[in-house]
Amino acid sequence: MSVEVDDVKRVLAICFRDGSTQTIDDLERILSFDMGWMDTDSAHQAINSLIIAGWIVNKDGNLSPNCELKGINAPLGWQPRPSRLIEPVVNQSPGIPVKIIDKPTVVEDDNTSKPVNKDPRSRLEKRLIKYISKQSGIELDEVKRRAERKVKALNYCTTWMALCLVSREQNLEMNSIIDSLSAS
Repeated sequence: MSVEVDDVKRVLAICFRDGSTQTIDDLERILSFDMGWMDTDSAHQAINSLIIAGWIVNKDGNLSPNCELKGINAPLGWQPRPSRLIEPVVNQSPGIPVKIIDKPTVVEDDNTSKPVNKDPRSRLEKRLIKYISKQSGIELDEVKRRAERKVKALNYCTTWMALCLVSREQNLEMNSIIDSLSAS
């Protein structure tokens, strides 16, 4: 076995040590927070790469290893090279079918050629920006700028969530905002 294959199997043995399936969020947490091997963006990229390379099987959001992990141990203090997870070798374990998954395609709007956000709350963003601006007395552009800064700073924060945070900072009444977002 090559060192690259050993590293991938050690990571999978650690991530799936209890034998149960994991979600992508669970694996991101293990790789980034629990083990401290990489940041969350790199962890997300590594998981997707391991799925594409056939090391992890994704069945309806439940991830499981696609190789035998019995007897795989990681020495104390060992950690993988992140590049071996982000750009893994293809799984060629004998007897285990390798299913190479195509990368997800982005749905694009025919008129604008921009990715379409399927989250129904995203439709309310413009209205929420106007509401925050009107209630707080802040210019529309400033509300947008503040929300964009929050999205950038928080990585996995959606625009509508960032707008909720801006609303909260301005001490606006949140019940109507929450109700409008949950009704979508």
